[in-house]
Amino acid sequence: MQTVGELLAAMMDRAASSTGRQSYSAIAEESDGMTLLDLEARRAERYNRERGDLNPAEYDCPKCLNRGHTAETFERNGMVYTAYPECDCMGIRRSLWRLKKSGLEKAVRAQTFKAFRAVTDWQRQMVDVAKRYLNDPSGAKSGAWLYIGGAVGCGKTHICTAVAGQLMIREKLELRYVTWPGDSARIKAVANDAEQYSALVEPLKTVPVLYIDDFFKPVKDGFGAVKPPTAADIKLAYEIVNQRYINRAPTIISAERYLSELEDIDMAVASRIAERSRGYCLSIGRDRAKNYRYGGDAP
Repeated sequence: MQTVGELLAAMMDRAASSTGRQSYSAIAEESDGMTLLDLEARRAERYNRERGDLNPAEYDCPKCLNRGHTAETFERNGMVYTAYPECDCMGIRRSLWRLKKSGLEKAVRAQTFKAFRAVTDWQRQMVDVAKRYLNDPSGAKSGAWLYIGGAVGCGKTHICTAVAGQLMIREKLELRYVTWPGDSARIKAVANDAEQYSALVEPLKTVPVLYIDDFFKPVKDGFGAVKPPTAADIKLAYEIVNQRYINRAPTIISAERYLSELEDIDMAVASRIAERSRGYCLSIGRDRAKNYRYGGDAP
């Protein structure tokens, strides 16, 4: 009479040879007295030691060895199953893929805290607030928000990108990056198509970390006057901000507008940002000398 291992080897070797997976005959000799669950668990263990083909240069995962998933064996209602749940690293990889698609991949590597030149008090304050946001128990870990508004070219995006990179790499959190002028325009363009609109907006509400760059960026009309955001802009902003406020989901926002100026646009949006970013909100005074693009204090 065949042992359990021999029966399994006979049934599975053919499938194993076609898929490239390890043959059961490799463990058949050790199978006497083992249950089917034991055998499946051993197979899963061996599978989990195999290296995958996902790019280790972008993220080298010690858990799944760059396969993107792990094998887990369990028994339910007398049946033995092996599942292949997605590894946590896939969220990080998707964040990096999105950053690459958005053009921020190089920025994450270049715009680090180490690369930020903090030589003035206001620059040192930016670094201090950003690092406290990352490290304080009441910061990002508790769902707080980071808001940096004000002067053009002062390094707001640099600091926010440094924070985003740390949350993805160090904290292993999935992040979605959006530039408000471009992404909001694309979302508003499909506002009459409920399915497309939902597909674009829902991820911004639910992603573990959202990074919004150039929020409510001021745009001038033909006479040089700054145009206020449209009702559609405000509606979209409130929809995203309110849901993330309710979920206490970490959110990073950079803007040319001071938080106090957001109050003149919409109090509901501004007050929610103010509450969640309490202790982690900065307004950098507007001064051409702070704009590194004009040769100011370079970040």
